[in-house]
Amino acid sequence: MIIATSTLAVFFAAISIVAGVSLALLVMTQERSNTSNEGMAAFHRHLDALSDQSREHLRSQLREAKQRQTKG
Repeated sequence: MIIATSTLAVFFAAISIVAGVSLALLVMTQERSNTSNEGMAAFHRHLDALSDQSREHLRSQLREAKQRQTKG
């Protein structure tokens, strides 16, 4: 009974180790698709796609937020 239990424990431990190593290898081999430069470029494309009215609304919101920061 004890031998069967320890064999089963070793089996599940081996499965856990293999799964952990596999996950670590997958994470290490994945290339980062988004760099900060790509993120900024996407943000600028988003801003360029805004209408003039939307862009002005965004600017006014930013001005208001900046004023609140300087006051508080």
